[in-house]
Amino acid sequence: MSTALATLDSGLEPVRVAVESRDLISAAGVTHLLKNSPRVRVVQDRMDAHVLLALVNELCAQQAARLRASGSSRIVVIAARVHDLTPSIAAQAGLPLPLRRADVNAERLVKLLVGGHHVQERSPVLNDRDLQLLRLLADGATIAEVAARLFCSERTVKYALHQLLERFGLRNRVHAVAWALRSGLL
Repeated sequence: MSTALATLDSGLEPVRVAVESRDLISAAGVTHLLKNSPRVRVVQDRMDAHVLLALVNELCAQQAARLRASGSSRIVVIAARVHDLTPSIAAQAGLPLPLRRADVNAERLVKLLVGGHHVQERSPVLNDRDLQLLRLLADGATIAEVAARLFCSERTVKYALHQLLERFGLRNRVHAVAWALRSGLL
């Protein structure tokens, strides 16, 4: 059965995706990844698209603002480089956290585009321990409770929290939790 017939038989219209990139080779690569999926159809006109897929080298505040102003209801960003400030830049523009290009494969990209939400197994800028720490703090755990749950000393928890605050320019644990929530990391 052909791909088009399988899509029609399932009763699902493919998600229309417009790919935006200054790098024609990257755009062609993503288009090639998506062309074999019956669930996604790449379109040229943004106005005809359900999702705008933006490919960038590194998300900056100007790009983020331009993408937000594009009028697209759903925007997905793939960045070649994701740095410590990327989550903050994305959150301030109201964009989801960009995926790192190195973390993208066809299956993950299709799930992201079709699913309507950000599919992210792990944060590209936070390790699992940072995420556990932030989740526990968001749940109201004290430093002693976090240490007990993570099977480490209170000093280790304080050091990890200090490193997290320093890395992202955050003032305290409340600011860290709020930032993680706004950035879509929790």
